[in-house]
Amino acid sequence: MDFPYSEKFYNYLKYEKKLEENSIYAYYNDVKEFFTFLEDSKEVNKIEYNDILEFVIYLHEKENNNRSIARKISGLKNYFVFLMKMELIEVNPVADFERPNYEKKLPEFLTLPEIEMLVKVENFDKADDVRDSCIIEFLYSCGLRASELTNLKISDVSFEMKILNVIGKGNKQRLIPIGSIAFELLKIYLYKARVRIAKKYNSTDYLFISKLGKKLSRVSIWEIVKKRAMKRGITKNIYPHTLRHSFATHLLSNGADIRVVQELLGHSSITTTEIYTHVTNELLRKEHGKFHPLEKELH
Repeated sequence: MDFPYSEKFYNYLKYEKKLEENSIYAYYNDVKEFFTFLEDSKEVNKIEYNDILEFVIYLHEKENNNRSIARKISGLKNYFVFLMKMELIEVNPVADFERPNYEKKLPEFLTLPEIEMLVKVENFDKADDVRDSCIIEFLYSCGLRASELTNLKISDVSFEMKILNVIGKGNKQRLIPIGSIAFELLKIYLYKARVRIAKKYNSTDYLFISKLGKKLSRVSIWEIVKKRAMKRGITKNIYPHTLRHSFATHLLSNGADIRVVQELLGHSSITTTEIYTHVTNELLRKEHGKFHPLEKELH
C-alpha cells in the first residue's frame, strides 16, 4: 500500500530536499511501514504522539537496532515536516520525538533486587497496584514482549498445568511455564483485583484490562513500567523489553541452556539469543576483576 500524499512526498524529497535516490527510497519505505503498522485509514491530521510511540515500541519488539529506529524516525520527521509545509496538518506529532543513540550497546538488564522492588505490591487493596505488579512479574518471569502480554487472554492460562500459551511474532505458538510468584500474583489479580478495575465491563477475555474493560495497549504497558520504576527509585532507563532482557540474562547467567532460552523467548534464530551470552560473559569478566585476589593486588 502507498500512504497519503506519497507522490508529493517523493517530489519533496527529490526536488526540495535534493536527496539521493537511495535515501528517498529508504524514507519512503519507512513512512510506508508506519502506515502499514497503523492498519487503518487514519487521517494524517489525526495522527498523535502516541501513534508514533506505539510504532517505536513495535520496532523495539521486532528487535530493530538503534540505527534502524533512528532512521525510521528521521523518515517520519521529514514526512510530517512536509505535511506542515503543505498546511495539511497543524501539529507535528513527531516534533519532540528523540532519536535513539547510534552507539551499539548490549541489552540493559535489571538486577534481582531491582526486579523485586518493581514487582512488590505496596497495597493489596489497590486493584491497579496488584495488576501492575502482575504485569511486571509476567514480563520478567515469562520473558514476554509487551505485545504478547497485551494479547494474553484468560483462556491462554492453564491453571492446572501452570502453563501460558503465548502467540508470538509470525503467529508462532509457544508454551511458557508460569513461576510460583507469578502464579500467586495472577490468582490475586484475577480473583480480587480484576473485577474491581472495571466493575461495569467484565465481558472481555483479555487478561490485563483498563478501567474501560478493554485490553491494555503497548503504550499503557510502557507507561506502567516507567511509572513504577520512577516510583521505586530505579534510575535506569527501562521499558517493558528491559524485563525480557533481564529474564534472558538471569537464566543464562544461572546456567540455563541457550537452546531452552531461545525457545522460551520465541527467537527463530539462535543468533538473536546469543547476544545474551555476551552480556553474561561481560558480567563474569567484571566479577572476576572485582573479586579475584590477584586482580586486587594490581590496583
